[in-house]
Amino acid sequence: MYPKVRFRGFDEPWKKVKLGQIADVRDGTHESPKYVSQNGYPLITSKNLENGTINFDDISYISKKDYEEINKRSLVEKNDILFGMIGTIGNVAIVKKSGFAIKNVALIKSNSEIPSINLIQIIQSDIFKKYTNRLNSGNSQKFISLGDIRKFDFKMASKSENMLISKLFKKVDTLLSLQQRKLELMKQLYRYLLENLNTEKKHPNIFIKGNYSHWNKVKLSDLGEIRTGKTPTPSVRSNYTNIGMPFVTPTEIVDLYNYNTSRFISNSGLKKAQIAPKGSILVTCIASIGKNTCVFKEKVAFNQQINAVTPNSFNDSTFLAFKSLQWSKRIDCLTANTAMQIINKKDFSNIETMVPNLNEQKDISKIWLKSYSLTYKYSDAKKLIIRLKKFLLQNLFI
Repeated sequence: MYPKVRFRGFDEPWKKVKLGQIADVRDGTHESPKYVSQNGYPLITSKNLENGTINFDDISYISKKDYEEINKRSLVEKNDILFGMIGTIGNVAIVKKSGFAIKNVALIKSNSEIPSINLIQIIQSDIFKKYTNRLNSGNSQKFISLGDIRKFDFKMASKSENMLISKLFKKVDTLLSLQQRKLELMKQLYRYLLENLNTEKKHPNIFIKGNYSHWNKVKLSDLGEIRTGKTPTPSVRSNYTNIGMPFVTPTEIVDLYNYNTSRFISNSGLKKAQIAPKGSILVTCIASIGKNTCVFKEKVAFNQQINAVTPNSFNDSTFLAFKSLQWSKRIDCLTANTAMQIINKKDFSNIETMVPNLNEQKDISKIWLKSYSLTYKYSDAKKLIIRLKKFLLQNLFI
């Protein structure tokens, strides 16, 4: 009964306890209270429990009489834990502020031996998930009773060690919250820049200092060379290899600067393939409209669902990559009433778009690329903290 990771100075074994022994476990009302449209009190159900918090955006309100009656039995207080019991079992949240009633939700009040922040980690752990899955094996309607919640057993640290674990998880959760906020703000900035610098007007809604030129209307064919992809016969194994040229299809396209290829073209397969040089923009023109990417590492082969635009010397590839999002909107409109969304090379080449001169394209590209890179940087940082938290959950609890 020893965890894999310990704080220095602690070596005693953890004791086995049942949840009902170290916490008061009850639930909210099962009745249907009187709902009101104004001057009511919030009623929280499992649908309002999201990612460890309570979402008050979509809630119902009840009368003062019902609110007081429910709270005689199940008064919700700060630092209590709410837990979804019916349907999507496992939605959980720590109460930051009281002033509402609950329905069909378990209410868990931890005692002084273990802080709520530690207890919620245990409830969110794989150990508890396995326990609830075992109880619901074969059931179409997922449900866990108060009795079964109380019977759940786990290993618990001493009070003093629990305090240290609590401080650690508070720091990790604070870091995660801050990183999430930074990511959301960066996404908002990224969307704002795309909406205001990616225009089909004579000039954008916002200007970069030193740039105030009228944008020109051109056809996509004016921007560079356009190629339609080809697929070497898949049944001919010699066309493909494990270390050849990447073969991109819409399935492999993640976003404007990421694609994960699972197939590679051999030297013999290259004779039957279409090649896009570095700097080309791959635009999906069949079915998965909107899945575009820039060939930024090395030249690639690509299939017939994609048209590639290889910019000429008057255009910037990064600018056109972001600009391709507008082209996809145009393709979407042109093919909206067809059984399968598809646009041929000729019609694709004739799509009109607005572009500035090369210098302004490069200035806009720097801003777009910086905001895009920061968005991914913050996203990766968030994932790293999530991995750290998962490691702690797996190794600090047993």
